Amino acid sequence: MSFSKSDLDKIKSKILVSTEIEKKTQLIKKGKDYWCRCLFHEEKTPSCKINDDQGSFYCFGCGAKGDIFSLYTDLYNYSFIEAVKELGQRAGIEIKFKEANQSKQENSVNQILEMSSKWFQDNLQNSEAKVCNNYLKIRKLSLDTIKHFKLGYSYNSKKNLYQHLKDNFFSEEDIIKSNVVRFDKNNNIRDYFYKRLIFPIRNERSIIVGFGGRALDESNPKYINSPESNFFHKRSILYNLSEAKKTARKKNNLLICEGYMDVISLHQNGIQSVVAPLGTALTEEQLVLSWNFSSKPTIMFDGDKAGLRASFKTSLMSLPILNSKRFLQFIILDEDYDPDSYINKFSIDNFVNILRKPIPLVNFIFEQSSKTLKLKSADEKIIFDKYLDEIITSIKDDKIKYFYKNELKSLFFEKIRNLKNIKITEKRKLKSIQFSLEKKQILSFIAGCLNHVSVRKKIILLLLSSDLLDDKSVSFLNHISSSSLINEEVNKIINSLDDKNFINIIKKSQEISVYQLFPYSSPSYNDEDCYKEIAESCQNLNTRLLNLKKINKSLDNFVNETNNLNWNELQKINIELSEKN
Repeated sequence: MSFSKSDLDKIKSKILVSTEIEKKTQLIKKGKDYWCRCLFHEEKTPSCKINDDQGSFYCFGCGAKGDIFSLYTDLYNYSFIEAVKELGQRAGIEIKFKEANQSKQENSVNQILEMSSKWFQDNLQNSEAKVCNNYLKIRKLSLDTIKHFKLGYSYNSKKNLYQHLKDNFFSEEDIIKSNVVRFDKNNNIRDYFYKRLIFPIRNERSIIVGFGGRALDESNPKYINSPESNFFHKRSILYNLSEAKKTARKKNNLLICEGYMDVISLHQNGIQSVVAPLGTALTEEQLVLSWNFSSKPTIMFDGDKAGLRASFKTSLMSLPILNSKRFLQFIILDEDYDPDSYINKFSIDNFVNILRKPIPLVNFIFEQSSKTLKLKSADEKIIFDKYLDEIITSIKDDKIKYFYKNELKSLFFEKIRNLKNIKITEKRKLKSIQFSLEKKQILSFIAGCLNHVSVRKKIILLLLSSDLLDDKSVSFLNHISSSSLINEEVNKIINSLDDKNFINIIKKSQEISVYQLFPYSSPSYNDEDCYKEIAESCQNLNTRLLNLKKINKSLDNFVNETNNLNWNELQKINIELSEKN
C-alpha cells in the first residue's frame, strides 16, 4: 500500500516544516532559511537548518534530517501511515491509498508529461511553427525567456504527440491517463492541444502536472488547460510558483497577476516573484498557498471592469481566512491595461513605481464599495453602513475584526466629512461663477450702450437708475453721457479718454467672450432689440443667474461621476461568495 505522491506534496506545501518546529523551539531567520536548536539533541547554539522550499530540515550537530513526515515519526513516534493521515486531515486533504501498480502508473504519467513538454518545445524549431514564433515575437519575448518557461507549439505534421509517445513505448492506457490526448466524437484518440502555444504548468515542487494552451487564431476559447485529474487541480495551483517562491520568501513579496503572459513578461523584465491563477478567478486554495511564501501578497489584475471585479471578489473572499500572519494588498492599473501592455506602453521603471504604492486590503474594500453609492441621503448612508457591518461580520479573527472595523468606520465618517466639504466647495465655485458671469453681463450692458449709438442715452438712463453698477462704471457712463460724446463711435470715445480705468472698462466690454455670452451687446445686433434685451435682463438678472450651473461643465462632470462597479454589482459578488460558503 502506498500514497499518491501528489497528495504528499500537497501536504508539504500546506504545512511548512518551520511552522511545526516553531511550536517546539525558537527560530532564527538567516537569508531564506530558518535555524534552530535541534529537537533531537541538546545544544546551546542553533545548528539545525530548515529549508521550507525543499520542505526539509538538517542538523549539522547530530545529523538528524527529514521532512514534515519524518518529523512526526521521529519526534512524536507516529507511524508513517499515522503521520500521513494526521497531517492530511490538518491540511484538509483526502488521502487516497493505492496499490503498487498505481504508483508505477503515476511515475509513467510524470514521464509522459515531461516528454510531451519536450515535444512541444522542439516543435518551435519547425517551419510549421511560424505563426507561433511570430506571436512570441510580437509579445517581445526573448529566446532565453522562451527557453526558461519551456514554451512550445502543439503541432507537428510529421507525427502527432500520441504517436510520438507510443513510439517511446508508453502504453495507451498511461497516455490517456496523462490527459495529453482525448477521444473525439468518433471515439478516435486525438491530441488534446491542437495548434496552440503551450505553457507547461508545474506545481510548487517543480513537477509538470499539466499544460495551458493559447489559440493563435480566432478559435474559442482563447485559453484551455489540461482536464482536471487526480494530479492536476487548477484551483490549487499557481502558475510559476515553483520559480517565484524563491524570491517571494526572501523578499516577503509575491505578485499575483491574471495570466501566463503577464507572469512571463514581468519575469523577463526582472520581476521574478510573480504568479497567476490558471485562467480562472483566484480561489481560496490558491490564496492560502500564496501565504505560505509571503505574508502579504499583492493582487494586480487587469485594469478593466472584469479585473476590478475579480480583485474586489478576492478581497471579500480573503476576510474569513485572515490572521496575524496573513494580509493582502492591491494595485489597480489604469483601465484597458494589463501588466504586460502597461510595461510596453510606458516602462518597467513606471511599473515598479506603481508596485511601491499598493493599497492595503481594508482601504481597497472601502474605496471600491464606497464608489457604488453617492452617500448624499440618510438612507444611502444607512444602507452602506449596514453593508460595512456585513463585511466586518465575515472576519473570523477577533483582533483583525476589531482593527478593521475601526478603520472601516473611520474611513466611512471621513468620507461623509469630505462630501460635506465638497458640497461647500461646490457652493463656493458656484458663487465664484455667479459673480464672474454677473460681471460679464454688466459689461455686456456697457458694450450694448457703446455699440448702439441710437439707443445709448436710453440704456445709460436705465443702467444709472439700477443698483447693478460699481462706482467706476457709474462715473464712466456719466462721462460718456456728455453732449460731446453721447453720439460718438467707440474709437473716438477711446481716443478722447485719459482715464485708464475708463479705457479698461471699454476694452473689457468689447471682449469676444462678452459677445458670445450676450449677443445683443455686439455691434451687429439691432439697436432697439438690444435695448429691449438689456431692459429685460436688468429686471430678471437674479432669475437668469439660477441657470449658471449649466455653464460650469466641469462641475457637472464631477457631480455626475460614474464608477466601474455599482451597488448591484457588489450585491451580486456578496451572493456568489455566500453561496460558495
